[in-house]
Order: sequence, then structure tokens, then C-alpha cells
Amino acid sequence: MGDDRIDALQGDPDLFVRVAENALMVAEDLREDYFKSTLELARAMREQFRAGDGLYRIKAVPRDIPEPCAVAFVDGGISKIDVGLGVPLIVRAGIFRVKQGERDLDKRETFDHFPLMLGQLRGGLKANSKYGDVVREIVELGALVTALEDDRFSDIRMLMLHGPLQFVSGPFFDHWFYPEDCEQMLGLADDRPHVKRVLAEFTGWCSQCELRGNDRCKLDIERQHLPAVCMLAFLQQYIFRRAAEKDVLVCGVIERSFGRGITKHVVRSILQRSPEVFERLLGSLEMAGRGSSTQAVAILDATRYNDAVLLALALDRAEYLDWYPVDPMLRIQDERVELFPKVQTTFVRTSSAKYPMRIEAPASYDVSQLSEILGRAFDYASLLPNYAFPIGLDIVDKFAAIPSWMTKAYKQLILAQFGRLMLGDYVDMTDVERLQTMVLMQGDGGRRRKERPEV
Repeated sequence: MGDDRIDALQGDPDLFVRVAENALMVAEDLREDYFKSTLELARAMREQFRAGDGLYRIKAVPRDIPEPCAVAFVDGGISKIDVGLGVPLIVRAGIFRVKQGERDLDKRETFDHFPLMLGQLRGGLKANSKYGDVVREIVELGALVTALEDDRFSDIRMLMLHGPLQFVSGPFFDHWFYPEDCEQMLGLADDRPHVKRVLAEFTGWCSQCELRGNDRCKLDIERQHLPAVCMLAFLQQYIFRRAAEKDVLVCGVIERSFGRGITKHVVRSILQRSPEVFERLLGSLEMAGRGSSTQAVAILDATRYNDAVLLALALDRAEYLDWYPVDPMLRIQDERVELFPKVQTTFVRTSSAKYPMRIEAPASYDVSQLSEILGRAFDYASLLPNYAFPIGLDIVDKFAAIPSWMTKAYKQLILAQFGRLMLGDYVDMTDVERLQTMVLMQGDGGRRRKERPEV
């Protein structure tokens, strides 16, 4: 890798700082050559991927301009208040639909939001640090379902989620909810009649599950505990199926993905093909002569290399990794992982000054569908060149975010009520209930609402 890669690194403050931070975290005897070894590894990664003879291959983003269409973007927000509570207080998801080329604002844009106070939920492991994250994931999936079932979004061609399309996390597997909690999380309301139908379909799906006969499942049924992973798996399957029936492309976009799966694969490959690249490093780590798998783990632990940083150096603008499958079974040893639909993923670099973004799509999508997703995501991200992320996701991110005035108001009200309680005064919860109603209604008017505070 020549001076052009060094210049690219020096011209990207965000990436340069990330590599510099990693350099400061490694052992002192490794720092001197850290930048050089990082660029060498990125060069080897690029050469291997361009050769096209392995799992990962670098390709050019299709430049066929997609036809204008209606697109819906979904994102969630979560907020805590600093009064000693261990769990978040408010969870929201938002939908932003925009029709390209439409001049009439009322026809061009549609907003919807899904607010939820966690106090509305009766069950679950509320003391667990991942409780709010589990709820947010289900609320976001509920928003995707609404985007596919509500007539206001009937014209969309693409449905894009801010985050992984398939979020399978080990810490989620212990969480559960009561049936009425799921109604709340999916946004059950008079204007969302599809929620009851979807939940009824979940009951039928659950009754046909091949895992229903095991002891864990029997105990959950007896207690009326709905495992969060079962609801997540069902909703993902439902979304994939309904999107296919309605000819809607669905994908998830991750702004920065600092995993190590690709990097570990490349390090192992280089250790087997060209071990001299790591000769000095392995000598410093006293790992010479060990197996390649053991050496690869040691190198990653010592250098803190990750996919986002190295791919930012290996990929040029308008290049992407050919789609490859995601296998959560490699990370989670639980039979319920098999309930989730399969997905495939890619990294694409939309700006020469930012990290590549990662995109997930159903594993069933063909080359034509994947090319359209890439083309649209690239075009939408090109509208924010200094951010390098689809502009619609930036809009819905601001729409779904929990404004600071909400959490500040809750904190002040709770502290005031606590003060009255300590003084022995009567505590009237009417104010709390009124504030909760205001929080749940906030954002109903969409972006044009005059009363909506700035995020």
C-alpha cells in the first residue's frame, strides 16, 4: 500500500484519531511500527479481496440510477433520567416516509411515531441492563410492521431500518414479557388494527414451533411468559414475508460496525499464506510457532484491529464487499437462534473521508434486488457527504430521538414528588400522569408541528 493510503489516513481526522487511539492502547514496543503495520494489513486485505478467490470480494457499486420511489425509514430512541433508575424510562420509534419527486408536502412526507413509557409494561427483567434495548428492538420491529400494513405507507418501494435488520444478541435470550406487554410494544391503538391480527398470527406460529415441546417452552407457556427472542424471530419472519408479498425491499443500515469477523478471517489467511507479514509482531508477543488460530486471536487482542477501520483503508469510495451470509450460530449457542430468518450483509464506502456503512438484507434476495438496495443507499448517503449515511435515516433519527426537555421534566417532577413524600405531604400522581400523556402525544404532528421542541 503506497503513499496514497497514508495520505488518505492523514486526510481523514476521524479515522486517523481512531488508529491513533488504538496505537496508544497497544504495548509500548508495538507502537513504533503500528501505523505501518496497520497500512500493510489493509493493503493485504485489499489485494486478497480484489483477487476474488475467497469469501470476501471487492466490487464497484452499481451506478444505474434507480427510479424515483417512495421510501420509509425507521429508527428508535431510548432515554434515561439520572435519578438512580437502572433502566430507561422512555422508548420511541419513528417512521419517516418520503416520495421522491413529489412537490406537495402533504403527499411527499408522512410521519408516525411509537412512544412507550416502560412503566406501561408489567413483565420482563426490568433490573437487567439490556431490558431497554430489548424493548426498543421490538418497538422498532413494530414500526416496520406498521410501515408494511398501514395504508399511509402503501406506496413504498423500500423500507430501511437504522440498525441491524436482524439483531440476535446473547443477552436478549433471557428476557420475557406478558402478552399484554407485546400489545403495548407493537403500538396497539384504534388506528392500528393490524396489531391484533399480527399477534394472533404469532400465537399460531408459536403453536407450530418445533421447540414447543421442550421443558423451557412448557414452563414459559405455563407462566404466560413470551420469550423476547421468540417475538423478535417471529416479527422478523413476518416482515420479510410481508415485504416480499408487497414487493417492498427491506434492509438495515449500520453507521459504524466495529466487529472483527472479517479482520480475523484475513489475519488467519495471511498467517497461512504470508506469515512474514506478522513476524516481528509475533516475536514481540512471544507467539512464534503457535497455531494460526491462536496467533490470530493474540494479534487482534494486541492491536485492537477491527473491520470498520481496516475496511476504511482497504475500500475506495463507491466500492463494496460482495454480499456474504451472517451466521449468528457462530456467536450464540442456543437452539432458538434457528428461529430467526437468514440474512446477508455487505460493507459499502460512500465517502472517502468516512467509515464504510454496513447493510443487511434478507438472504433470499437476488442480485437485482441487492443491486437496487446498494444503489439507493449509496444515493441517499451521497446527499450527506460529510456524514456518509442515508439522509432519510438521519431525518428519522432526529424525529425518534427523545428530546432532553422530556427527561428533564420527568426528573424534576419525580424529585419534587419525592421531596413532598419525605416531608410527609400528600403526593398527587395526577401531574405525573399528565406529563406521561404529553410525552406519549409529543411528535404526533410530524416535522411541521409548530409546538414540537427542537431535538
